[in-house]
Amino acid sequence: MSSESIKGSSMIVKMTRTLMNEGWSFTPNEFDVIIKAENKATGESVNFPSIGNLKTWLYQKALSY
Repeated sequence: MSSESIKGSSMIVKMTRTLMNEGWSFTPNEFDVIIKAENKATGESVNFPSIGNLKTWLYQKALSY
């Protein structure tokens, strides 16, 4: 997934692009909704069963900056 293909509210777009620059990769489903985030450098991986889970995770990441 490229950062240009990410759509949504500005916080979600900015945070996703920031995380991509830090080594995170995102896996979309057939509807271009992110369902998984993975950081190969740290081995951390997160699955998102719903868009609400994704938004909560991104908001928590944004608060840590």
